[in-house]
Amino acid sequence: IMALYLVRSGYTSTAFQGMLASPSDRGEAAKALFKSLGLKTHEIFFSISSGSIVCLVEGTAEQVTEAQMITMASGAFTEINVEELISTKAMKTAMTNAAAKAAKYKAPNK
Repeated sequence: IMALYLVRSGYTSTAFQGMLASPSDRGEAAKALFKSLGLKTHEIFFSISSGSIVCLVEGTAEQVTEAQMITMASGAFTEINVEELISTKAMKTAMTNAAAKAAKYKAPNK
């Protein structure tokens, strides 16, 4: 199932050393990787507060997992955090569906 993902990847000090030694647009490198995996890139940013590349991509959980494996194996990142996002319209649908089914759930503290 295609979904929207916010991916935040923190660079290592070695990666920053490489960026100083040979400046390049890291967003282009990320886009090339994502494209090779079949992911659609919506946006790529650099977070100055966390020293991370922040990407908004669309694809499957498997594709995002492959990207995570490839990038973490490179040694250029300290960690990768992935959040699956849904629209507020989808959230409203979930609220409606959950409200209709909530009475069927017996909480352990009740």
